[in-house]
Amino acid sequence: MSTPTVSDLTALRADFPTIRPDEVFLDSVASSLTPRSVVDAMTSYYLNDRANIHRGTYDLSMRASEKFDAAVASVAGFIGALPQEIVLTSNTTHSINLVAHTLDFQPGDEIVLTSLEHTSNMAPWVRMAQEKDLQLRWYNAGRTGHVDADELIKLIGPRTKLVTCTAVSNVLGTMPPIAAIGRACRERGVLFLVDAAQAAPHLPLDVVELNCDFLAFSGHKMLGPTGIGVLYIRMDLATSLMPGMIGGGTLDTSACDCPSLEECSLDYCSYSELPDKWQAGTPPIAEAYGLHAAIEYLRGVGFDRIAAHDRALMDRLVDGLRSVKGIDIYGPEDNADRLAIVSFNIGDLHPDEVGRILNERYHIGVRTGQHCAVNYFNEVNGHAGSPGNVRAGVYLYNTAEEVDRTVRAVDEIATTLLR
Repeated sequence: MSTPTVSDLTALRADFPTIRPDEVFLDSVASSLTPRSVVDAMTSYYLNDRANIHRGTYDLSMRASEKFDAAVASVAGFIGALPQEIVLTSNTTHSINLVAHTLDFQPGDEIVLTSLEHTSNMAPWVRMAQEKDLQLRWYNAGRTGHVDADELIKLIGPRTKLVTCTAVSNVLGTMPPIAAIGRACRERGVLFLVDAAQAAPHLPLDVVELNCDFLAFSGHKMLGPTGIGVLYIRMDLATSLMPGMIGGGTLDTSACDCPSLEECSLDYCSYSELPDKWQAGTPPIAEAYGLHAAIEYLRGVGFDRIAAHDRALMDRLVDGLRSVKGIDIYGPEDNADRLAIVSFNIGDLHPDEVGRILNERYHIGVRTGQHCAVNYFNEVNGHAGSPGNVRAGVYLYNTAEEVDRTVRAVDEIATTLLR
């Protein structure tokens, strides 16, 4: 069965059983909705292929293994990587933490990152800096979220071990110039990690063009299931680095030469072939089936069509909000500089109150607060404790009518409640 395109929204929306005609869902930034094909793929595993993989020599296990490997190959093709470079984790946060606990940091090493980073791409590095006496060098993207590649690159010094940057801000939708940053890192022999959690649902990604050493994203933001993430590790690093997590599946126990129980150590063991070396324990098998189906769905719609749909809705939403008296929109002035996300406040109204009213009175679902980007809000406000803002995100299943309904609701709130 062919996938409907965004030009036929009625048919496409019918693929998403969560959609209700009386509700508007604008929180795809946190988690997208899921089409039936993804649910069906996961159900197929549990009903037809329920066995562990890469261990059994019986038909059921081999069938599950074959489909799991096909899912990994699909993920690899999705970002221009090799299957051996793909590690399936539980989410983006897990992927980034795995890198943090794998790299061999030494006291005095530096990590460069931006004020836009999600907690998942900030907290692991802050903790590592505290534990290993590292230095964090911050690029302040300011209120608009603009990242100047040349200015960020100036922060890279002789002790810089890693540069890490989001591909799309989860607060503003701004898109830092990660390809240019990646080239500079490669020229200087500095490791580069890209948080692609917000990019993967909307943009085609190519790890070779990005010059990244690591790239992380989650299935649940791109029509896939929860509980599965992806970590790309460049081949030479996947081969040479020792995983920060080890266990079942990561070691080739048949090649273990431990002379006795008392003397057994990892020095006597060999790691499994890639990518199993990096996947400790049973991987998310059903979720891999689901992610494979999600990728096929996105490919069926086409990223060109998704981008055009995103752009049309975002222009309509931002322009509409700008017409509301008392609105305060965060991020860039030019709509072309934001991707599918707009965040705002209404005068001095608390964002949580705005979100509550939008839900209870208008049945519109948005996200409120700091959106796990505390550094951005602290920098913008000059102090800690900002309540954040209201964030709305559009995706391939949203409609112009939903956008207009949201703008009218925000206008009514502003007109009624602003002092």
